[in-house]
Order: sequence, then C-alpha cells, then structure tokens
Amino acid sequence: MLSALAFLAFCVVCSIWAFTRHPVYGFYFYLASFYVHPPSRWWSYALPDLRWALLSAAITVLAVMFHRGRLAPKPAPWIANTPGTVLTLYTVWMWIQMPWALDFPTHFSGSVQYLKYLVAIWFVYRICDSKETIRQVMLGHVLGCTVLGIFCQFTGRSGGRLDGVGGPGLDEANALAMFLATGVICCFGLFMTWSGWRRWAALLMLAIIGNGFVLANSRGAFLGLVAGGLTVMLCKAREHRRVFWAIAMVGIVGFAVIVDTTFIERMFTIGDVVEQSEDADISARSRMEIMKAQVHMAADYPLGAGHRGTAELSPRYLDRKWLTTSGVGDESEAARSSHNTFMTTLVEQGIPGAILFLILVFWIFGAVVRVRRLNRMNVDPELITLGSCLVGGLMVVIVAGNSTDYLLAEVQFWLYAALVSLLQIGEARKPANALAPAPLSPLPLRR
Repeated sequence: MLSALAFLAFCVVCSIWAFTRHPVYGFYFYLASFYVHPPSRWWSYALPDLRWALLSAAITVLAVMFHRGRLAPKPAPWIANTPGTVLTLYTVWMWIQMPWALDFPTHFSGSVQYLKYLVAIWFVYRICDSKETIRQVMLGHVLGCTVLGIFCQFTGRSGGRLDGVGGPGLDEANALAMFLATGVICCFGLFMTWSGWRRWAALLMLAIIGNGFVLANSRGAFLGLVAGGLTVMLCKAREHRRVFWAIAMVGIVGFAVIVDTTFIERMFTIGDVVEQSEDADISARSRMEIMKAQVHMAADYPLGAGHRGTAELSPRYLDRKWLTTSGVGDESEAARSSHNTFMTTLVEQGIPGAILFLILVFWIFGAVVRVRRLNRMNVDPELITLGSCLVGGLMVVIVAGNSTDYLLAEVQFWLYAALVSLLQIGEARKPANALAPAPLSPLPLRR
C-alpha cells in the first residue's frame, strides 16, 4: 500500500511541477510509468485503473505546449534532423505495408506504437533546450534503471536468467540488460560532470545498475556495454580524462566483485554463435540459423512481410528444432522471432526498411565524429562528455541489437532526441538571440 501511495504522490507532484516549473517533470512521470509499470506490481490493486503511459505522455505534451514561449527556441523542427526524418519515414512505410502484412493485427499494433514513439521523440527534443535539461533527461533514465536494478536484486535469477522484472519491453532478460547497459553509460556521464555529493550518488546508482546488469546475464548486452564504454573513452572531453579513468578503474574493480560463475560461464558462450559442435550453446547457435533463414525470407519478401513477419514465416524456413512454443501442448503455433535488429528490418520492412536502418547506423557513427570535433571548438567540456555518453548509449543499442531485436526499444528514441539537441547546442556558432526568451529553469542543480 505504501508503494502505491508513493508512486501516486510522485506522479501527482510531477504533473503539477510539469506546469509550474518545467515540462521535464512530465517526462519523469512518463519514465515512472514505463520503469515502474504499476500493472506489473502486486500493489497495483490500490491504484486507479488508468493507462499510465498515455496519461503521462499527454501531461508531458500539454506541459511542453504550455511552456513553449519559455523554452529555448530550436534551430529546426524535430522532424528536420536525420533521426527524426528517418524514423518518420519508417513509420509511414509501416502504414503503407498494411495491405500485405502477413499478421495484420500485430502489424497494426507495431505501426501505432511507432506513432507513439514519434510523439516521445518530439517532447524529449523540445524538453532538451539546454545542457541542464539534457542532463536531467539522462538523470531520469538513470533513476529508472536504478529502480530496475533494485527490482532485479529482489527478483533474482530463475534458471540462470532474469525474466519478468519490468513491464512490456522489459520483461525479458536481454532487453532488460540492454536498458541497464545504457543506464550505466549515462551514469558515467553524470559522474564525470557532477561534483560533491551528486558524484557519490551517481556512484551508488552505478553500483545498483551494474548489479542488475550482471543478474540479467545477457551476452549481447555485455558486448553493447563494451562498445558503449569504448565510445565514451573515444569522445569524452579532454578535461575529463582523469575522472574517466578513475571511474573506469572503479567500475572494472566493482564489476569483478559482483560477477558470479553463472555470468562468466554465459559470457564464454559468445563464440557458440558460429560453433556447430553439439557442446555449443543452443541459444547462441539458433541465432545463426535464424539469420540464415531470414536471408531467404528477405529474398521472397523484398517489400517486407510486416511487423513480426519473421515469427510468422519461421515455420516455413526453419527446422522444427529451432522453433519455440508459447506454452505446453501448443506445438501447432511453434515459431521463432528475429534476434537481430537489422535482419528484422530487412525481413519485416523489406529493402526500404533496411536502407532507413542503415542510414541511422551511419548517422550514429557520424555523431561520434561530431562529438569528437566539439573538443576542437572550445565547447563546454560537460556538454562534450554528456554527448559522448548519449552516443555511447546508442552504440549499446546498435551492438546489442546484433543478437536481439531492439527495433521497438524505446530508450533509443529518447537518446536520439537528446543527442540531436546536444549537437545543436554544441555546434551553434553564434550566441543565442538576446531577444529570445530565456530557458525555463529546471531542477536546482548547484555545482
């Protein structure tokens, strides 16, 4: 009961502050509905039966519109940047696919979900009007991952995996670990750009998130975390070199302390993806078999089979031993979903979808270059380091997506919007118009 009251009080306060202070508080409400997800908690009976995500998104949108005169002006509409344009075209293409989608109800649901993500991109883009609001968006994500880390500790593994911790999109171990890995990278940014007690708070959150990541036990997310860390190392501000290596050493030592035998043994099966021996991990080997089948699917459906088309086609292209069922005695519905984001786009949205996906990937690598270039432009070091962590978080999603389908992972949309905003601020050559309204003051973060 206390948990329900605390959640309800948090949502009410954030809703009020979204209009009286800054719309970032509406985003915090939105994040709470996503990470806590009341319907998944035992105390949900004590709360009203509401669509919390829709309610929080509506409040955030209204708060952005209410404060539009006080938010710093943007140099271009949200749709005018590459991620906004590409994701909008991807959504439009999904709606065009409606007539030939193999599983129409599922495809319709996925198309609607992408429309919702476009709204999320818009309000995160508008909220991120300064360095501080960008940092607060990152803080919201880190706090959400900290909550997940606490849930992980109390839930514990079952059969070596950690499923069912979060709500939709987070109820599976690989997705959970990927989200936590992006939280680790963003927490690095907070640690490097904060001082005093906030830096120690970031270290505590990092420990909790890291523990949850280990419990989730995901090979793909581990590779994504390594890629994200290397990206931060490459792009961080020169002024933060020492603090980066300090937190990196602390992180390595702490990681060595919390890892267990189960995690280590699973990480050593990464190479089984290409191993054909009987001793190889079946889960790892199945991914290669699925990808081989998806090549044939894509050849037969060049315009795409529709959302979740891989699962619909898998019984026709995969050997029975690689298929899974949703329950006992459900052999007739055996299928297998995609385990690679690029192959998902290729099979389900066809050649147009694959092209759009590759454009986004190349944009991320271009963003790495742009963040590094900020070091030569005398830009605020904190802005550079925060940017390195945003692009590092996106690198986590891309690399981890080589072994799991993260086409609908919402965290990437928040990161895209925040990174675009940061690059606009960092690359601005001229000072802001003196007549422009001053940005609304967000959380009181004293240095």
